[in-house]
Amino acid sequence: MKEYLFTIQSKDFTACAVLVGEWTLYEFAEFIILKAVEFEFDHAFEFCDNYEKPFQSRERYTLFADLEDCEEEDPGVKETLVSQVFAEGKRMAFLFDYGDTWRFAVTCTVIRESSGKRRSRKVVMTLGDRPEQYPDMEE
Repeated sequence: MKEYLFTIQSKDFTACAVLVGEWTLYEFAEFIILKAVEFEFDHAFEFCDNYEKPFQSRERYTLFADLEDCEEEDPGVKETLVSQVFAEGKRMAFLFDYGDTWRFAVTCTVIRESSGKRRSRKVVMTLGDRPEQYPDMEE
């Protein structure tokens, strides 16, 4: 079984995470949002190869592609495995919530054999302040 080490970064925040076993991009996104960033998993998202201009990316994996009546040409996230997208050293942008446009740089830093026998995932370290998904609005 393979073990994937990732860094997940935004402006003032970095998390390091480990995934053991095969996970879909959907499961990975859910993990990033709920465990690493501690947001609610309540918006559409995508992984893409252009951090600055995501909609001009050559490589995109979107939640929209998994919707029943969608004509999206890019691959979806519910069946695409992390191992199909990430290689050691590969960086992708994770775009969450197209309205607020949260961007996270997701880099696969190491892939190695794992002694683990079960799929697992955990955040092993965080640095800085997590962004606040819904900051209090002052009137």
